Amino acid sequence: MVMKKTSILLAVTFGAIITSGCSSKQAPDEFMVLKNRPLSMPPEYYLTPDGPYSDLDDVIEPQEIARRALFGEN
Repeated sequence: MVMKKTSILLAVTFGAIITSGCSSKQAPDEFMVLKNRPLSMPPEYYLTPDGPYSDLDDVIEPQEIARRALFGEN
């Protein structure tokens, strides 16, 4: 009998806590949200300090990478 009263009291208290937490909060208004501008590329994104093709001198060909992986560095 005491266990039944305790479980009912606990359930009522837990239910009151849960429902009181939901009633005091306001949901955000989805129509008041500001929209951001779409992302865009900077106008000088393609420029590099030494020119547009200076970084291509250090590029290693895929075949060379595969050869080094299979046979080691020579």
